[in-house]
Amino acid sequence: MSTRSVRLGAVLAATAERLADPATTCPQGPDGARWPTLDSQIGLALFYAELGHADPGLRPVAHRYLAAANAALSGTGRHTLSAGVPALAFAACAAAHRDGEYATLLAGLDAAIFGIVGALLDEERKRLASGTVAPDSTRFDLLAGLAGLGRYLLCRCPASAQAEALLREILDYYRLLVRPVTDRRLPGWWVACAPDPSAPPGAGHANLGMAHGIPGPLALLAVAWRNGVRVDRHIETVETIVEFLRTWSDTDERGRYWPAALAIADYTDRPVALPRPRPAWCYGAPGVARAVQLAGLAAGRPDWLALARQAVHDLPEPETETGVCHGTAGLLQLAVRMQADDPACGLTALADRLAEHTAATLADDGNEDPGLLTGTTGAALALHTHGTGTAPSSGWDGVLLIG
Repeated sequence: MSTRSVRLGAVLAATAERLADPATTCPQGPDGARWPTLDSQIGLALFYAELGHADPGLRPVAHRYLAAANAALSGTGRHTLSAGVPALAFAACAAAHRDGEYATLLAGLDAAIFGIVGALLDEERKRLASGTVAPDSTRFDLLAGLAGLGRYLLCRCPASAQAEALLREILDYYRLLVRPVTDRRLPGWWVACAPDPSAPPGAGHANLGMAHGIPGPLALLAVAWRNGVRVDRHIETVETIVEFLRTWSDTDERGRYWPAALAIADYTDRPVALPRPRPAWCYGAPGVARAVQLAGLAAGRPDWLALARQAVHDLPEPETETGVCHGTAGLLQLAVRMQADDPACGLTALADRLAEHTAATLADDGNEDPGLLTGTTGAALALHTHGTGTAPSSGWDGVLLIG
């Protein structure tokens, strides 16, 4: 093992030791425990679940965080893949090391999740049948909607026939979502709110970010296909989304990229150049490129793989933020996973530089944010992935639909 690997491993071990106490990292406030999210108990449960696959001594820590998250569900909050019941269920799946582990917990959580999925599907089918645009992206996207819920259901296949059946319903719903709605032929995932939440409402927008836009459903369709869960016209739906993304990409001196969103003016009268957002998992070229790459791997399309490569061959590196959502840790996780699936991406040197930056951040534990999306936990998980060079054993980055 190289000196560099030993040094990065030591940083990761120190981080694992530092974050091991739920009472310290996620203290209760005057109103009780924090609502469990990827940036509190659940993100930390995923961290120790991943490390526990190689170090059995850390599995009890994952269990303590799962218990803390379960206790915090006595409060109120939104239930999505990033928070609440579905997030806890995903973390429990990641922490399981044998068939049947956490079966009682998952059975209770599944009952609630199946109801959430069914209600969202009913709402969306009615909306699409009426030919109206969605009020926002939280019904179909990754972090808040059906793409994220579908990724959890995939974890439960084939153990749960009901989970698989509901996942197939979501995949078929996306076939309907990509069809035009309204007399302006806007896609079914067009949303009524403005791209900027602080802006006044207008004619809405199409969101092109991995976290809240159409790349999330694309990634779910691709990952489900690769795992053998398929529906009629599955690849046709994938092709429709990739073609939309190809059409609405742009190029500059750094390669191909996608804007964060398309306002109605852009959609009806395309500007000379589309704005390039900063590179990140949540918005921008890296996250979208991973969705396109997954689609290319699923459909056996070398041209889609090439499209993804064009978007990551010369990525600028974020100078400040280090989190998974919109910082260097997210780029590190994407670089390692994309390089492993397609070595022609040429991301090894970038991943090494990002790992050094991430390790330096983890070594500084002042004012620590333990979050997975925004803070230390996500950075540590990405550094761990870099160290192994392979897909996470726990599948934790399924919450990002990276895999």
